[in-house]
Amino acid sequence: MEYLHIAGLLAMTLLGTVGKSYDELAEILGFSQDLKINRMSHEYFGGLLKNLNSNGTSSKTTYADAIFVDNSSQLREAYQTYLHEVYNGEARGVNFADEDVKNKINEWMSNNTDGKIPDFLQEPLPRNAKAVLLSALYFSGQWKYPFFPQYTTKLPFKKTNGQVMTDMMMNIGEFDQVYSVKDDVHLIAIPYNDSITTLYALKPRKPHLMSLTELMNKLNYTRISELIDKLESKKTIMRFPKMDLKFRASLEEPLKALGVQSIFMPGQANFALMIDSNNNKTENELIMRAKTLEPNIRDIIDSLPNPGINVDSIIHDVRITIDEYGTEATAATSGILARSAELFYADSPFYMFIRNEVTKLVTFSAVIFDPTI
Repeated sequence: MEYLHIAGLLAMTLLGTVGKSYDELAEILGFSQDLKINRMSHEYFGGLLKNLNSNGTSSKTTYADAIFVDNSSQLREAYQTYLHEVYNGEARGVNFADEDVKNKINEWMSNNTDGKIPDFLQEPLPRNAKAVLLSALYFSGQWKYPFFPQYTTKLPFKKTNGQVMTDMMMNIGEFDQVYSVKDDVHLIAIPYNDSITTLYALKPRKPHLMSLTELMNKLNYTRISELIDKLESKKTIMRFPKMDLKFRASLEEPLKALGVQSIFMPGQANFALMIDSNNNKTENELIMRAKTLEPNIRDIIDSLPNPGINVDSIIHDVRITIDEYGTEATAATSGILARSAELFYADSPFYMFIRNEVTKLVTFSAVIFDPTI
């Protein structure tokens, strides 16, 4: 699952909320309750998201976040403008009662993911929906040192109980890794050829004595970052499963469990900064005053009338392909097969994540218990 991207969608939603809805979203995102600090946080976070990918690199993170609201609700122009400026995000009005609304949203999503996700909505949305939040991500990249297709073969992957046969790729060469007895972990870095993106994979040092779940309970992102700082280049023979990963989830219940509840509740959800309740002149003047961030800004915002819409669905879709291909292997990758080589066989449950080495942001992560599903 890819948490950074979900955070971006929630930050887009935060921009349009007031009152309890604002407080709950700010809390889960780690944003300040101080609106002036919060604006700087939005602009910093939005800048990181927009700059995850340098133009012209072979690795590409394609993502599309959108907020769709019913046509009966008037989106505020100020919200739409700031949303686009900060996050390149989009809020659109649709007619949820239209029988063709699913196709229209799928067309929008396909256009905004370079055609990689043409079938985002697989089921029609409720005809009485008021607002839905949609988030999609597709990652593609070429390895700096590609795997050798001729050595891909069916091998067993040891699941928590039992095993499954899967296509195991093979690579031989110099790879950065760390083998920590203290942390009971073996971590390896598999670079993409854009010089700024790396896939990291880690697994228990002794899988027969420690499960991946037990290992992950011992580690946190800070400790993993410290381990990455200790990576050393070593001759390596690597086996890694070939995978076509697809993750799709409705996020309403997980977010409610984390404390984000009011945005889903009629009467409690308050999107007063997103929705213009009646195009009232006094209300518009309040919005303009809010943009100046004057001292009593919170009171000004909280005095806006509640437009009376709530979120019906939050749908998240992530797709990534792990295969052999990339740029041609360099001469340095040949002739490394030796008795002294380290072995990294991802043939039992492991954790993987893709990190941008400029921003240090994790753009994708997954726990692999079965590479065939």
